[in-house]
Amino acid sequence: MSYRRFTDSEGRAWEAWEVHPLAVERRMNTARPDGPLDGERRAAGEFRLVIPRALRDGWLTFQASSQTVRLAPIPTGWTHLSDEELSVLVTQANTKPQLVS
Repeated sequence: MSYRRFTDSEGRAWEAWEVHPLAVERRMNTARPDGPLDGERRAAGEFRLVIPRALRDGWLTFQASSQTVRLAPIPTGWTHLSDEELSVLVTQANTKPQLVS
């Protein structure tokens, strides 16, 4: 998982990281019961995420103190952007209300 810390032009410290829903789903399903399953595999109750179409390929999460926003799709090469360029991405995430948490 890629991760960055940066400071915006107002001096706020931000953290940014990628979220890939399929990876989260796989991790949630690794906790299997000990021993063989009785009956069908589906009876084990696998965890499934319900993800909006715009977020299915993942998103970039930005968090500063109590503010968290998401940006999708994940911009290519975002880990190599300057603090100023990352701040612009935060602004873009704020203009997409369907992706803001």
